Amino acid sequence: MRLLLIESTPGVGSALESDLRAHGHELVSCNDADGGPCRGVEHHRDCPMETYVDMTIVARAGEVAPSLNEMGAVCSSRYRVPTVHVDTTDPTGELPSVAVASALATRRVEAGYEAAVRAELGTVPAMVNVRREPDRIHATVQIPQREATQSKLSAVADRARHAVREHDPFVSCIDVSVVTYPDAVS
Repeated sequence: MRLLLIESTPGVGSALESDLRAHGHELVSCNDADGGPCRGVEHHRDCPMETYVDMTIVARAGEVAPSLNEMGAVCSSRYRVPTVHVDTTDPTGELPSVAVASALATRRVEAGYEAAVRAELGTVPAMVNVRREPDRIHATVQIPQREATQSKLSAVADRARHAVREHDPFVSCIDVSVVTYPDAVS
């Protein structure tokens, strides 16, 4: 997995970084050459958010208040990248499994997209499922067959696409599938 590791204080996540690398994960950082919190200031293409990041891990020691070094977490949130926080001083607070943490955090992010689409569709009786993939969001909207005129299917797709774009202006590609399900039999 491609992981963005953010440290509240430089070095606080060193053990975590070593462990993640030992498990084959690719780690990227927001820090510039001078240790500042944003390498994208000079060259925006250097920002890790310019390419796909599976998950952001914010490493913080105990009850320390967030610092400017954590600014990458703000960008991560804006780009809808799943984020987990790890207390590096709590031996029981280890990241149990990057795959499990990523799945849980990704599900929370996907639920945000789903809620945005449902809100945009308003009274349309729809079931919505969203999957986050590298460089794209795939939304599947299911509506009852009785609602399925060609113009209605097209309108639902357009509204779903609009909702995803409003929720995440940075996503490269939005795929929307509108399918029907049989009406309940009386």
